[in-house]
Amino acid sequence: MIRREFLAGLTGLSALAAAPAISFAQTPMNLGQQWDVIVIGSGLAGLSAALSASENGADRILVIEKLPVLGGHSRLSTGSFLAVSTKRLEPLGIHTSVDAVLEEMMEVGGGIGNKDLARLLLSQSDAAMDWLETHGLVWNPEPYVAVGSPSAYAFRTIQGFTGSHYIFKLNQRARERGVRFLYDQPVTDLLQDPVSGNVNGVVVKSKNHEVIYIRGNAVVIATGGYSANNALCRKFNSEISALMPSTANPGGRYLDGAWGDALEFTKPFHAATVDLDKIQKICFLGGRLVDYTGADIYLNKNGLRFVNEGASHGDVLVELLKQPQRAMWVITDSQSKKGLSLENKLADGAVKKFDSLRQVAAFIGCPAETLEETVTRYNDFVLKGVDKDFGKKVMLQTISYPPFYVGQERVGVHYCCGGLKFNEKAQVLNTSDEPIAGLYVAGEASGGVHGKDRLGGIGLTDAVVFGRIAGREAALLERASEHTEFRYVPPRSRSVQELDASADFEPTSD
Repeated sequence: MIRREFLAGLTGLSALAAAPAISFAQTPMNLGQQWDVIVIGSGLAGLSAALSASENGADRILVIEKLPVLGGHSRLSTGSFLAVSTKRLEPLGIHTSVDAVLEEMMEVGGGIGNKDLARLLLSQSDAAMDWLETHGLVWNPEPYVAVGSPSAYAFRTIQGFTGSHYIFKLNQRARERGVRFLYDQPVTDLLQDPVSGNVNGVVVKSKNHEVIYIRGNAVVIATGGYSANNALCRKFNSEISALMPSTANPGGRYLDGAWGDALEFTKPFHAATVDLDKIQKICFLGGRLVDYTGADIYLNKNGLRFVNEGASHGDVLVELLKQPQRAMWVITDSQSKKGLSLENKLADGAVKKFDSLRQVAAFIGCPAETLEETVTRYNDFVLKGVDKDFGKKVMLQTISYPPFYVGQERVGVHYCCGGLKFNEKAQVLNTSDEPIAGLYVAGEASGGVHGKDRLGGIGLTDAVVFGRIAGREAALLERASEHTEFRYVPPRSRSVQELDASADFEPTSD
């Protein structure tokens, strides 16, 4: 914590008031200037906010990333982008509307999501696609129903199922527009103007463990959720097990910064949180090869289908927990369009390839006759267009052409539907439901939009839509003075009583 670094040996309000004035012009790493907008996090939400801020008049924009690599969870995503894009869907004979998808979204979320924010998200989804297109993404014109989204349609780029392409393009455009990046620097606190109370900067700890104060007119939080912090997930939700990994890092081999940092460093500002226990658990940790509904089937240990594979993630999970050993296998064949992870999954053994269903049955450990009957019955449903067992609506192909691909799945933590409470201008709200001046949020760090669960493919949409709004609003915030030296102590170091003693922290002229 920053208070242990900065206040070692200091006690009491008088010691805090005696802290030396910070001259931002002398801050190391050329960070002493006042930035127009500071963005915390370099995932899709953070990059969207930075670009949007630039497009809305901000000149000096800094993106701070706690890891040595950019992209957050977005770069690891499959790239599904759910959108109500009538101009792209209706020429294909697909009719939908914001109201129709909103109804589905609210149903999947258990009816507790913020309907106004959800409607805003969906109504801006088409414009978000257009915006991404202006920044170099090229959309595949063929829509699909994303896994975990019962009927709403999603899109992908022509480069295939990968979120890393979004990151590559927006990072490229952000740099072209002069956005600056600071890597491997965790933000530990927010700074506050002692007169107005506005958030006006951040505190980071450098690689050399130096405390660095970075001053900005507005701050956008895009730090992601807390799915990598298993202890925190279990604190909020008793259904999370200590053995339940994050789907972003199932093997624990990768860097994952989703630790819920923003929940901590916003506490001194009495930031409100919402739905922290609403943590999405899904049954996909590596055995599945396609991210669209209609090209695979889910089997239990006995070789039987047990669920509508096009159901929401939550509904699939409910049915999985009823199965023998809570085990599930996913099978597809040579006809399906595989994701870019195919070779890696075959190499590390997460997915196996077989020439016959009998070999698949031996791998699962079920009777070959049972599996063959299951697949034959399903293929008959596909040909007739009606799933008499589970009511699956999207069946794009039979499972009949070898080689067959099969992988076992288990439950993992996928997405945090809860987080910082915010409004339609992406402003973080305090516990009195009032905006915290100068502070914005976007992406998985925010909460309240989706409810208990979210639609498949809408995570990236959420990041772009609210990232754009946060960047725009932060850029349009009235500029603060650039010629003031402040006497600061990191807000998290102070008690509520000390925060009220603003006379001890008056600015002084240069």
